[in-house]
Amino acid sequence: MAADVHSSRISFGAGAALSAFVIWGFAPLYFKAVEHIGPWQIVAHRILWSVVMLGLLLLALGRLREIGDVLRSRRRFLTYCATTTLMTVNWSVFIWAVLNGYLVQSALGYYLSPLLNVLLGVAFLGERLGRLQVAAVVLAAAGVVVSVIGAGEIPWIALVLASTWGFYGLIRKREKIDPFVGLMVETGFLLPACLAYLLWLWSRGGGAFGPVAAGGEGWVMSLAIMASGLITGLPIVLYMIGARHLPLSTVGLLQYLAPSINLVLATLVFEEPLRPATLVTFAFIWAGLALFTFDATRRARLPVAPRHGVG
Repeated sequence: MAADVHSSRISFGAGAALSAFVIWGFAPLYFKAVEHIGPWQIVAHRILWSVVMLGLLLLALGRLREIGDVLRSRRRFLTYCATTTLMTVNWSVFIWAVLNGYLVQSALGYYLSPLLNVLLGVAFLGERLGRLQVAAVVLAAAGVVVSVIGAGEIPWIALVLASTWGFYGLIRKREKIDPFVGLMVETGFLLPACLAYLLWLWSRGGGAFGPVAAGGEGWVMSLAIMASGLITGLPIVLYMIGARHLPLSTVGLLQYLAPSINLVLATLVFEEPLRPATLVTFAFIWAGLALFTFDATRRARLPVAPRHGVG
């Protein structure tokens, strides 16, 4: 009976995590569908409707009062200021990249993220690298150098996405920020500015929400815009369910699904060019990820050494 319960939890967690990464992978299709309203209006609506969805979720869970609790600390407030900034830059650059034909670089950034997280762990959490982890990071760095030399430009989109996502995760981990309450606070910080911007657009006849929205699409476009909250919030909920029921190594393997889908969409659907130098860069990074994943899986299977001595 216990084995059946454990198996069902693993299956449930795998389904939830897989669904989260699939949604993140296909999200560019949604942003492309509403691209005519512009990247900044998309970001503003994404924040607005994320607040609505997360607010309803926390209300249903009876956790709304926790928002006030976390803001009573000055340290906590400044921490949220930092994570909000990183989140805003990450979301804005990602949407801009999708709408301007740089989804390949965006996928590169999210492939780089796990390896950058290793370096951040060494630099800020006192973690130590094994030989395979060092080799993985070196391969990824070599891939970036190849991209710079071959394409003649720094892949800034990939580097910005990887670094903002990496530091965002690092700060949240160090400060033990709850994923739902944290995202509610972060989007809530931005809500007044987003509402002001959307009202300004509406006053000038450029708003995309409402029965007489710009472009004459009315409530059809309004419902599509409201879906941005679902696109943002649902995969986070699913991811947290998956992370709770799955081994960390399994979640780590599944995280490569989203940038892989992004890459397929970029080349086959959006017809973005895949330069030879970019292919070589991906080859280096995939090799690094293969080493990193092998090492993480191997470490997860090692028996834990017994502790000796007092305490």
